[in-house]
Amino acid sequence: MFNRRSMLAGTTASLLLSTRLGAQVLPPQGFATPAGTAPFPPDVFRERRRRVMEALKDGVAVIYGADAVESAAAVAPPFVQDGDFAWLTGIMDEPGAILVMAPAERTVREWLLLPSRDTEAERWDVERLPLGTELERRTGFARVTRAGSLGGLVTTLAERSKTLHFLGPIVGTSAPVPKALDLYGKVMQRVPGVSLKDDSGLLASLRIVKEARELKLMRKAAAATARGHIAAMRQVRPGMTERQLKAILEDAFRAGGGEGLAYDSIVATGRNAASLHYTGGSGVIGANDLVLIDAAASVGGYACDVTRTFPASGKFTPEQRANHELVLSAQAAAVAKLRAGVYYEDLVEAAKDVFRKAGRVDDFTHGLGHLVGLDVHDVGDMSKPLPAGAVITVEPGLYVQSANYGIRIEDLYLITPTGSQRLSEAIPRTATEIEAAMAR
Repeated sequence: MFNRRSMLAGTTASLLLSTRLGAQVLPPQGFATPAGTAPFPPDVFRERRRRVMEALKDGVAVIYGADAVESAAAVAPPFVQDGDFAWLTGIMDEPGAILVMAPAERTVREWLLLPSRDTEAERWDVERLPLGTELERRTGFARVTRAGSLGGLVTTLAERSKTLHFLGPIVGTSAPVPKALDLYGKVMQRVPGVSLKDDSGLLASLRIVKEARELKLMRKAAAATARGHIAAMRQVRPGMTERQLKAILEDAFRAGGGEGLAYDSIVATGRNAASLHYTGGSGVIGANDLVLIDAAASVGGYACDVTRTFPASGKFTPEQRANHELVLSAQAAAVAKLRAGVYYEDLVEAAKDVFRKAGRVDDFTHGLGHLVGLDVHDVGDMSKPLPAGAVITVEPGLYVQSANYGIRIEDLYLITPTGSQRLSEAIPRTATEIEAAMAR
């Protein structure tokens, strides 16, 4: 694909770039993006890429990072990096980045491609690093180039390797075609003999088992989450709005070491709690209401996920306590089966059996749980036996709009070879524990 003229042109451009960089004063660490890798140093991500390439063996794999979120609102939503891309690169602050891996290449096997700079635009938003050794040092990539070279790079690599690996995601028919598949289709139309291989389960199989360093961050997120839930329990007052209680909750997350929110906090009072993903905040907390809070902090990009339901008055009524204990019993039945090798569907049936015997299974209207990690709904095949090292929520609930309540109890569990460990154990959970915490 590259003839002598293009090679000479590239060499000349590189020399000119080197000359410019030699005279250029680069911003110090902490200025300009990418700032580096997070939450771990570059060698951690380099090792992860090595493991992926070892599994692929040959061919080419392209993984796209998330694009910038376009918004005309005065307060734009924050940029959140794609989970697979973040896990492989640690580049959290650069929209539009792309990773290319070619395991069988002799010298260079990985490339980081970043969008072209626009120095005028950078005066308005954020300064970005030029190509060069500082960018390579921060990212841990020996080859960093611009995204405009993607098509030529992948076509050249595909000519030699003849295999394109699709690492996901698998999406529904109504969703846009994944960018990698769209690119691969164009390459296959232009390079005869190239085949497409489905490796969409590979990254999920690697990410589902958490490294010790990942679990350390998740424990910190759980500790910050505990601080917030306990603050909400102790400071709730009838007459307060849901939004006011949410502010107390999230302030305590930050005070407890939380670096961000794992997801948009749900604070719902009374009837609002029967809406599973309630998005309001104007509800006024009544003296006899149950308050449901589904909210958690994140640390280093790693999520927690916890739900608690408690009485605004500080004391459960007999009926509220009975319903709360029924939900807790359903959770306990599922957790009793939780260990390495269990099937998720068996956990679901264990919880549902408790509700069936009580004649309440129709009031349990959602799934029992999900994997958690770098994404709050993390990747992993839950149709297969769950491995040791995976982290999962167990979150049964009862929802009755006509009776003006929803009750959910959600905890975070690390699966071990012989059982599980509750990572959210610092947060009061039983009716007795909740009442005691609220009385302080």
